[in-house]
Amino acid sequence: MLDLFGFLAPLLGILMEWIYHFTQNYGVTIVLFTLIIKVLLFPLMMKQQKSSARMAVYQPMMNEIREKWAKDKQRQNEELMKFQEEAGISMTAGCLPMLLNMLVLFGLIRVVYYPIQFILRVPADAIKSAMEFAGLQANNIAAQSNLINIVKADPETYRQFFGDATQSIVDFNFNFFGIDLSQVPQLAFDVALILPIIACVTMIVSQVLMMKSAGSQQMGGSMNAMMWVMNLMFAWFTFTVPFGFSLYYAVSNVLSLVQTLVLRKVYDPEELKKQVEEEIAAKRAEKKKKKQVTIKNEDGTEVTKDVNDAELARIRLERARQLEAAKYDE
Repeated sequence: MLDLFGFLAPLLGILMEWIYHFTQNYGVTIVLFTLIIKVLLFPLMMKQQKSSARMAVYQPMMNEIREKWAKDKQRQNEELMKFQEEAGISMTAGCLPMLLNMLVLFGLIRVVYYPIQFILRVPADAIKSAMEFAGLQANNIAAQSNLINIVKADPETYRQFFGDATQSIVDFNFNFFGIDLSQVPQLAFDVALILPIIACVTMIVSQVLMMKSAGSQQMGGSMNAMMWVMNLMFAWFTFTVPFGFSLYYAVSNVLSLVQTLVLRKVYDPEELKKQVEEEIAAKRAEKKKKKQVTIKNEDGTEVTKDVNDAELARIRLERARQLEAAKYDE
């Protein structure tokens, strides 16, 4: 799955390598990396939150349509499509930011799995040879982290594989406030477990606040379920992959929390509701305006009429039916 969805890992690794060059600390690198990613994705996240906030306004209106035409499903669907066209609703507007966030998370997990490859930029062949020499399994999620610790204990033995890069491996600093970010959470008590716990708690708080702010509790359905499933999946990852990912996920959730609070002030629900109602009223008024059109009768004569959009649509439909009937008659 990581090979399929983690294709951003090389690009993310370049960014982390650049940050690590200045910080010389893996934990600080992850924090700064998270901040940069959030800043880069902020315009998309702002668009997503605006779209979600507008959907919260649309939802009661759409529910009224569903209740009004509950016994006539065909008319209900027609009225809903008409309303969505009037309101300019895009049901997929919030999907792109969510997809990008998911791809970044998968990419980062891969970087956390393979820090020698993606952060220290050591060739894959050299890593494979060193791991075979050390008796490490390549499919072990902490294999490269363990290899770094092995090289630190005996750098001269592994210089044959890594050459000049040996020293950069020896100097690689996993320590973050006393927590070794290269380690994988274990069942035994460990103070480092505070990281995945914080990550999970902040995920829940951030998700609930985002739903409340966007009015998603009214929307329900598959969108909410998908968001929860995705977040719970990454919460599970925090207990199964090295602590470096937990640090990223916790910091990311905290920044998302702050972002949601800020955007909640920007997109005030009452102001947004008023704006949406005015937009819909303006579009409906525009459709009711009379327009002059020239209509050709069956006898070939032309007549000019003042019609609105709905009347014009009916005239066009009737004309299309006449042409279709004439075609079959021939």
